[in-house]
Amino acid sequence: MWKFNVMQIFRFPLLLILVSLLILPVRTGLAFEEINLGYFSGIALGGYDAVSYFTESKAVMGIEAYTVEWNDATWLFSSIANRQRFVTSPEAYAPQYGGYCSNQMSLGNLSDIDVEIWRIIDDKLYLFGHDAGRVRWANETGQRILDADRHWHSYLAR
Repeated sequence: MWKFNVMQIFRFPLLLILVSLLILPVRTGLAFEEINLGYFSGIALGGYDAVSYFTESKAVMGIEAYTVEWNDATWLFSSIANRQRFVTSPEAYAPQYGGYCSNQMSLGNLSDIDVEIWRIIDDKLYLFGHDAGRVRWANETGQRILDADRHWHSYLAR
């Protein structure tokens, strides 16, 4: 006849749960990356050309022949000219808040973006996850930027 000790049966799963609870807060703290690399790509803006928003007024997919490593991220460009513009002045072309959703940043959250939903405000690129956020910013631009800047600085300070 089999004799089971209840503690022996549940010891391993219980140990896994306890270890997970100890690691979870640490892992969450490590999850923030200054540049939004998306969920799977590992490339800034999902491979779209940051300069094209300024030069062509639209999102243009970059190509691997024109890349730059900047701020621990790989950036792709659609032309050698756009690559050179970025190399000369990356802060002028890189999106605000590391390429995270500007609207969600104004609410204190990190969120991914849709590269097709964006605005340039005072020569700065702001990206959004949904058009509703872009519209919200159009109605409350100054306050949204103040809020997003404040939250962004708190993320950078972590």
